[in-house]
Amino acid sequence: MMHPLNTWLNATLRPALDRVTRRRAPQLPAPQVLIETPEISFGYGDLEQPFHPASIGKNFLAVVIGRLVEDGRLSLSTPIREVLGERIDLARLPAFPGVDPGRDITVELLLAHRAGLPDPFLPPRGFRTACSLTAIAADPSRGWAIEDFVAEMTGLPAAARPGGRFHYSDGGYALLSLLAEEAGGAPIADLLHREVFAPAGMTRTHQLRPGAEPEGLSPMLLAGTDVSRMPALSIGSVDGGAITTAHDLIAFQRAVYEGRLISPELLADLTRPRSRLRPGIHYGLGFATLQFDGFMPFILRGLPRPVGGLGLTAAHAFHYRDHDAHVVLNFHSTRAMNQSFRTHIAIARALARRPL
Repeated sequence: MMHPLNTWLNATLRPALDRVTRRRAPQLPAPQVLIETPEISFGYGDLEQPFHPASIGKNFLAVVIGRLVEDGRLSLSTPIREVLGERIDLARLPAFPGVDPGRDITVELLLAHRAGLPDPFLPPRGFRTACSLTAIAADPSRGWAIEDFVAEMTGLPAAARPGGRFHYSDGGYALLSLLAEEAGGAPIADLLHREVFAPAGMTRTHQLRPGAEPEGLSPMLLAGTDVSRMPALSIGSVDGGAITTAHDLIAFQRAVYEGRLISPELLADLTRPRSRLRPGIHYGLGFATLQFDGFMPFILRGLPRPVGGLGLTAAHAFHYRDHDAHVVLNFHSTRAMNQSFRTHIAIARALARRPL
């Protein structure tokens, strides 16, 4: 007898994804969807084709930082001057009067998006950067190194005082990449391979080097422009991002939640929600938690609260601890985020009906 969840996946979800695929063609391929539980494995789309999952890479970088912490090379309370003081001019970072960024910004504040730094990828109204979403879409031929991305914060206003309100910042995570390089003694691409990809068995995952032209990736549309074969995609490496596959993302989740990369105690600290990014999406230290009732309080009350990462181009990678379930979605486009969430909500409701 077919498992009830498997019945729903094939009788309801698959036809729904077929309809999405027909509406998107020929501009975009079928969404990539992979769902695994102890009882079933459901796949849709070309799961062998690699893609860039955007900010899901912050999960990877958070684990690298965690391993450096557990190795004694850092602590979450380390001020960034102790590690980066000789590499970049920290005085050029945006700061309120009386704030010393090198002294007042710590590793934990960067991980939590509470360092008060702006986001050069999404600069505040009235300001422009060469690495903003619109600028990248207009000039996808430029490759990006981490230091170049960090430099784009110069001239932007500070978002808050360190330790103050939550403000999502890719610039802060670019600083974490530099910090990891200094503490780990290797380029961030090598650190990710050594500390995360290799021990997790992610055999098809790697970082794109600055200036390299990616090949063979599924489309990645930023504001309608496909950057999947452009050097601009290297901007996705500044915060830990990497080219990967749906199967490798689940391999990462299994390694993390089985305690093969960091201790359960540190994982609990990294994944504990501290801030609200927006209703329904809460943030810890590099990991997001979906609280679906924040989207529709009465309709979605009581659903599981998965932990993982979100990418701007409608990519999801989440672990449902109580169900031992893994969900990976890639809808390929910034304009497909709403559709991706409708799909994920339907999956969460189906999992909630599955006995624990």
